[in-house]
Amino acid sequence: MSDDTVRAGTSEDDHVLRSGRAVATPPFDVLFELLSESRRRYALYALTSTEDGLAEVEALADDVALWEARADDVALTDERRSAIGDALREKHLPRLADAEVVDYDERSDVVRYWRQPTLEEYLEHTHFKEFDAD
Repeated sequence: MSDDTVRAGTSEDDHVLRSGRAVATPPFDVLFELLSESRRRYALYALTSTEDGLAEVEALADDVALWEARADDVALTDERRSAIGDALREKHLPRLADAEVVDYDERSDVVRYWRQPTLEEYLEHTHFKEFDAD
């Protein structure tokens, strides 16, 4: 996939992308539901910090584990990273894909975040509230 890909669907609800940015932003109810779960927030913190929005799920699980350790002062273990990777694959990445915020390719285990300016604005606020007091 290139950043200049344009995907046009057959209905108004289909996702259309231009220059790597989503043309339509999910409704506020969806955005807030996505941000209400800490693992999805942490995954989005990691994805928004990448230059191209791409991440392998294992690397993303490592990043989420680091965010969780920072937030909850928990130990980083291989078991924890594995459990986070499983939760991302089974629950969180499919939910983000359903909201058309990411593409998740289960075969390659790669996630592509499509820039969402409104979502990123709220992520900035949640990050500040969660971590800038450190």
